[in-house]
Amino acid sequence: TYKFIPIFSLLASILLMAFSGLTLNAWAATVPPEVQVTKSEIIDFEFDQTHALLTFTDRNSKLWIAKVDPVTGGFKPSNGRGLLVDTGAAFMADFGNGPEWLISAAGTEIVYTKYLPNQPQSPATARVAHAVSNNGVWIPNFIDDEVAYASPLGNSDKDDPIPRITYQSSLQSRDSHPFYWRELYAPASEELVPNTQGSVGSRRWVEGMRAVVFSSTFTNDNGIAETQCFLYDVDTKVLEQLTFDDGEKGAIFMWKAPEFDNEYVFFSMVNRNEIRVYRRIAETVGADPRWTAISSIQAPRAIPNIWSPEFFTHNDKSYIFFTLSPSPVILDMRIPTYLALTDLSGAGFRMLHNTKSLIRVRSDPELFVTSNGPYIYYNSYIPQTDTSPAIQDGVWRVDPGLGPTQ
Repeated sequence: TYKFIPIFSLLASILLMAFSGLTLNAWAATVPPEVQVTKSEIIDFEFDQTHALLTFTDRNSKLWIAKVDPVTGGFKPSNGRGLLVDTGAAFMADFGNGPEWLISAAGTEIVYTKYLPNQPQSPATARVAHAVSNNGVWIPNFIDDEVAYASPLGNSDKDDPIPRITYQSSLQSRDSHPFYWRELYAPASEELVPNTQGSVGSRRWVEGMRAVVFSSTFTNDNGIAETQCFLYDVDTKVLEQLTFDDGEKGAIFMWKAPEFDNEYVFFSMVNRNEIRVYRRIAETVGADPRWTAISSIQAPRAIPNIWSPEFFTHNDKSYIFFTLSPSPVILDMRIPTYLALTDLSGAGFRMLHNTKSLIRVRSDPELFVTSNGPYIYYNSYIPQTDTSPAIQDGVWRVDPGLGPTQ
């Protein structure tokens, strides 16, 4: 039996709990001002840092590109609808992801889900597609127009001459995420990545490797289900289990960390309330190196749910940013959310908003580096109330104050 609580009362209670649950210093610390980049709805946008571009698909199935001012960080045009690349593209809500940039030595492309023309838009008519720039003219085409696939994710490795993607069946349920990989221009290379029947939907290419990392649920030797992180080398066909520790693993990213002489590290979201950072080290003298947790960044007690974590490196240091919410519900439009930033040790953790900030639901943060330094962009919504649905409030950004690239 559930007791109905008016949303206004619920919101007030959440804010009170957030204020009392964090240390006074955490909330009282000065936070950077929020800047509205555009009032237009631009959902699940992705940046191409090298060419200062963004891409997204709107609710009318149109795939767009716009320029980003490298100095101010503004969108040109402000509504994001600079160049129409394609029609019939899937909106992000259809399969949980919008268009993505693919970066390789062959150039920059956009990979996305596109529906077969002149047919009803449905999972059965979804296909993976890409758009390639030819002397400034973007040419869209299906990667495979025969099989129902969706949600392609391209590699981001400017030194790799062979572009590649991962993707999944568009016909599977939202709770099932087994995925495939292939070289973009070699259909025969397609392979179902092993041990992804229990994939939790987190998959990322590792820059500098022809390998993909992901989290997946499986039954261990004791007959108990657990969710751990894995790495699959697409050339050697070796599947490596990266983690064996407690906690349900989620989003995972692996990169070369400048603070560790460009050794690979990775983080995983754990139990949705922790960011755990791993490094391959020998725990004792003479022992073989193994992936070991070197830090644990815990979400604040009053806003314990972490969403959409991502990393970046800037001036020889790694950072992780993410959304924090009091609610365990993904995109709970009733409850305001906040952005936070941390270094790998957790010592540099800080909130980018506090209770004096605008009361907004913030989602899907993305990074773009301007000449003034990194800016973190996000979608913003005025929360739902007892009498009104949530109202989209465009795209905003915040400057975490890390300064220009040195």
